[in-house]
Amino acid sequence: MELYLQFGYGMMGLSEHLISDWQSGVVILSPRDLEYSQIEKVSLAINNNNGKVAIDPQFYIPRGDHERLTSHSFWPDNYQTAFFDNNAIRTMLNILLDEYNGKFGSLLFILPGIYTSEVNEDWDNYNSLIISEARNLKIEQELFSTLSFSNEVMQSEEQIHLALEYTENWDVEGYYLVPEPPNHSYLIDDPIWLINLLDLASGLKQQGKKVIVGYSNHQLLCLALAKVDAICSGNWLNVRSFNTERFHAPTDGISRRSKWYYCPQALSEYQIPFLDIAHRMGLTQELATASSFHSPYADILFSGAQPSSTGYNEPASFKHYLQCLRIQTQNAVKPTYESTKQGLILQLETASSLTEFLNSNGIRGRDRDFSQVVDVNLSAVAAFDRLRGMIVKHHWDDL
Repeated sequence: MELYLQFGYGMMGLSEHLISDWQSGVVILSPRDLEYSQIEKVSLAINNNNGKVAIDPQFYIPRGDHERLTSHSFWPDNYQTAFFDNNAIRTMLNILLDEYNGKFGSLLFILPGIYTSEVNEDWDNYNSLIISEARNLKIEQELFSTLSFSNEVMQSEEQIHLALEYTENWDVEGYYLVPEPPNHSYLIDDPIWLINLLDLASGLKQQGKKVIVGYSNHQLLCLALAKVDAICSGNWLNVRSFNTERFHAPTDGISRRSKWYYCPQALSEYQIPFLDIAHRMGLTQELATASSFHSPYADILFSGAQPSSTGYNEPASFKHYLQCLRIQTQNAVKPTYESTKQGLILQLETASSLTEFLNSNGIRGRDRDFSQVVDVNLSAVAAFDRLRGMIVKHHWDDL
């Protein structure tokens, strides 16, 4: 399983730095956050450092009013016309091919998909039409259909299985999953939602397709159990968790920013004042990141000085998170299903024990403390193993 970078606001320098450092990797570019000239600039920098790009059309809300997104040339002028009109869809795909994916050397072609709160025949017809028109264009890149599901769909076993019935007949190489979390949460506290995501991803893999899950964070490392090909994450929470509000015109207001430190062994993030507590209690080494993560970005926090007195900043925070998540993602899938499952359980139980110890010493991660959801992940892993483990284990080498 790989980590792709989910491009968000302020990620031009960040993505270029990480891809340059890794000398590999994929960046899912965001028309919502980039003007056309910026897409051109970022793509060139990524490609020159042995990376690859892909373009997410972000057609989730066709009536969306985010000015930068809707100003792109591929965005249709009339939603009603574009919805089921072959010519409008063909025009949109042609522009995406000629002016975006083809020009910028996209690794894969993400087809525009609409956020849906109900999987039904209309949904199937729209996506089938998109796929048919894309095939007519003889696109060289692998085609990935976008499956953007509301929380209501993600909560429904019936809807998930209906989606799998429809996709059985879709002529694509892969899927770009964009699931909406319950209550726009960062960490998911509903095991049914997580089980259904595992079920959906596994079902698509069983159909012989590649699966990329967008807008992800470390909680979705459990998708290794379905042998997902990649998860995507970025800097701010709105590219680590899907929210349709991101594709509407921004409202006035000042968001509160706070620097966070990701502790990979705890699967938790901590604000710097809580690291000051750890420093005072002599527990900073419990939180320090192992050298195997190859992340120097947070070393200054553990240099012996009080963490809040160091120069730790937002860019370092983002780089550290994504570097650690990349290593965790690459290590998540093991040679066998059973070893993958046991690795996930060990990771979760280690995080549970460590967060319990840290909490008892006053070191807490607030709403990013994994102790709040560790049971959700353990439950989802156990339930998925009972429901699908046998068949996934049997086909593991072919997934």
